[in-house]
Formats: sequence, structure tokens, C-alpha cells
Amino acid sequence: MNTPMPTWLQFFTTPVSWLYTKIIRIRNRHYDKGKNVHSAALPVIAVGNVTVGGTGKTPLVTWIVRKLRSHGYNPAIVMRGYAAVDPQNADEAVEYREKLKDIDVIVGSNRVETIQKYIEGGGTADCLIMDDGFQHRRLARDVDIVVMDYLRDPFLQRVLPAGWLREPIEGLQRCDAVVVSHANCVVEEFAEKVRNITGENPVAWTSHHWSGLELFDAEGKSERPLDWLTGRSVAVRLGIGYPGPVIEALVRLGTKISLQLHAGDHQPFTNDEITQLKKASAEVDGIVMTFKDWVKARDVIDLSTLQCPIIVPALELDFVQGADELEAKLLAVMK
Repeated sequence: MNTPMPTWLQFFTTPVSWLYTKIIRIRNRHYDKGKNVHSAALPVIAVGNVTVGGTGKTPLVTWIVRKLRSHGYNPAIVMRGYAAVDPQNADEAVEYREKLKDIDVIVGSNRVETIQKYIEGGGTADCLIMDDGFQHRRLARDVDIVVMDYLRDPFLQRVLPAGWLREPIEGLQRCDAVVVSHANCVVEEFAEKVRNITGENPVAWTSHHWSGLELFDAEGKSERPLDWLTGRSVAVRLGIGYPGPVIEALVRLGTKISLQLHAGDHQPFTNDEITQLKKASAEVDGIVMTFKDWVKARDVIDLSTLQCPIIVPALELDFVQGADELEAKLLAVMK
């Protein structure tokens, strides 16, 4: 089983995982009783997960915003701004602002206080989407959506640090809807595991695809079709929780990966990484990274010092099943 720590450390991480599990269960019982839970003056839609690393949460939040806007609502996004020197300009916050024009992104570690300041300051949103909110239980929510990655079956995982779970899998009992990501079809075996805990099937099944490529160099931005990567050589720098799908997509396109730099989730670029990428740029056709990585890279890398473009795949969310059902749950909150 893939774990956050090397196999030889399992002897040490397992007891820590047991202790952490007990602490989380005590914490959850505390919140289950309604202690220290605060309500916002607006409807709250929480979107989160039970594992660390990428599950496809950001594309789903983007879809939810667009869907609510199509019905005349004006949502704002609430987030912590994790691992950012300047939380207001955290990679995900910047991504939301650039992809969702005129969106209010409310950033702060104390989300209850941050929301209150936003409302008192004249914020115009009529509902809130709490990004990465499943474990942030101080803020009450009207609907709790959990994204589960089919490619990294959370039912086979253990709690941190021995596994990837943020909390015991039983925590799913309190969610209102499960959305399965990275699934090309409905898988009954996985649905049954969800059903055994939540009492319901996943409300939706989703997958992702690259719709094209955005290339950035000293002359600006250009676009290319996916087959531009076929047969070409690239360096890859991925500061995301689970880089597997990106690497697999490149392999399917017939791209040669000459250099891989894997950083921690949301981690900024180091001087050593920048030096390696500048050197590699003379030997490859492009440097592939996600939009979250690009948001950080453009602030610290002078594109005129690179001899190849930075390539950012455009990621799109596809619903295999359940788009209408999920939309109905969202609209029920707004009534």
C-alpha cells in the first residue's frame, strides 16, 4: 500500500497513527455535540475530502460556482490559504480568481472570523463555498460534499502518518454527498463501500481530461493542442499531493519525461529547483506543471532565462453520472 512515509518507518508511524486516530475521534465527538460550532449568516456549501493530496476538489468547486451563477446566485469561496507566504495570494486563491472572474475569495485560517469580517465589510455574496472544509468543523454548513479519489481507494488506507487518511473513514457518516473523482465509469464495488458507511450511493461520478495546452515564454502566452506533446521531451515540476494522473497523461500522449521534480502539495519553488529547470530548459521542449505551480513559478522564474516554454495543461471536469442530482442538492440549500 502506498503511504506518506517510507516502509521502514512504518514501525514508528503506526503507533503515531493510532494516537492521532484517537485524538480525531475525540475531536469529532466534541463537534458532533455542537460545541464550538458557529453558523454564518449565509448558506454554506462545504467541499472537502478524507485524504491528503489532490482528489479533484478544485475543478468541482469551480463547477459548483459556475452552476450556482447560472441560476442567478452570487457565491463566494472561503478557504484557508494553506502553505502560502501570503495567504491572500495562495495558489488556489489565485487560480479561482483567474478562472472565475469577479469571484470573491475569502482567505484566512480562522474562517468563522474571516467570513464575519467579509459580511460586515459589505461583501455581496449570497452563499459561501468552503474549499477544503470537511474537517473544518467550527463553521456550520448546510451541505457537506466529500470528494473521493477512485484511483487512491481511501477504504484501503490508514490514518496519517501511516496512511493518507485525514481522519478515520467512518467520518464519512456525517457527509451529505460523495462525489467520486478520477472514475471513467460507475464501479459498484466502490459504491458499495460508500453505501456501507453513508447509507447512500455516491451522488456523482466524475473524471478529468486535458482540453489543451497553455504555453508561457518570454514573449507571452500561446495555446497548442494536446498532440503537440507527442514525441517531445519535457521536464516536469509538480507541487501537488498526487502527481500520478499528470504523469500518466503525459505517458499516454507519448511524451518523453527527461526530468521529474516532485515537491510537496502547494510548496513554493526552491532555488535548487529553479536552477535545475533552467539547466533542463536547454535540453527539453518544455517544462510541464499544473496551473497551481505556474501561479508560483511566474513570480520567481524569469521566463527570459528559460530556453523552452512552460506548459500548463488545461484541466476540465467531466460528469460520468450524477450532475443533475448534485445540482439539485446545491439548489435545495439555496431555497
